[in-house]
Amino acid sequence: MDNMIVINKLFFKYDYRVIFNNLSLSIKKGTFTTILGNNGCGKSTLVRLLTGLEDSNKSIYIDGVLLDQYNLSSIRRKIGVVFENPDNTLISETVMEDLAFPLENLNYSRDFIYSKINEISKYLGIAHLLNRCPRDLSGGEKQLVGLGCALITGPELLILDEAFSMVDSMSKLNMLKLLRKIKKDYNVTILNITHDIEESIYGDDIIVVNNGRVVIHDSRDNVYKQEKELNNLGFDLPFMVSLSNKLSYYDLLDSVVYDMEDMVDLLWK
Repeated sequence: MDNMIVINKLFFKYDYRVIFNNLSLSIKKGTFTTILGNNGCGKSTLVRLLTGLEDSNKSIYIDGVLLDQYNLSSIRRKIGVVFENPDNTLISETVMEDLAFPLENLNYSRDFIYSKINEISKYLGIAHLLNRCPRDLSGGEKQLVGLGCALITGPELLILDEAFSMVDSMSKLNMLKLLRKIKKDYNVTILNITHDIEESIYGDDIIVVNNGRVVIHDSRDNVYKQEKELNNLGFDLPFMVSLSNKLSYYDLLDSVVYDMEDMVDLLWK
């Protein structure tokens, strides 16, 4: 499997503050990877670097192509981003206009734009919102529209920058489950950058960043086995993992169960 992202010995600082010191990592195509870090560790800066808003000094490759000024335009076409606050990106009078905007910038025909809006809005369950003003939507609805705007251009890499920190727990749960479906249906690599370890149970791999370096990078299941290391970094195990471990101690389960409904079904058998 080829890599979608390769970062090689990245050094980056703001003024005298070092953000990343010799940061190296790689992310395979077609994976759902969680980058986990505490507030202030540089997660949003990493998004700016990956999207070319900050100079990475030739340390980043996207889909095998060096991220520099020469390749920036073509690389950005491969990337969709969902940000923390959807109010900063939903700027039109209607949801339909916001969904159309990324495609209009790429000079697609009106017929193609309408067909993509129809496809994405139905897929995300937001077709009934198309004529609504984004300002009047709930937080969860706004973030679904933001996801639609990121997905509508057909990106190969979908980046989420603390995208669920302003939505309620049920909206977060539904969107994380939806992302797993999107990964499969649209063959997109997903990178979820967050401080919330609960979100990581929906991904494949976890990368933990601390003090500008990768300190853990492994499959989800293997990372959760490193409870002591996670605790030292300020993270508790996700609730479902901790509960599964406790129930396994009493021989009620023999493996980690990530979904509460699945756990209830197993316990009632």
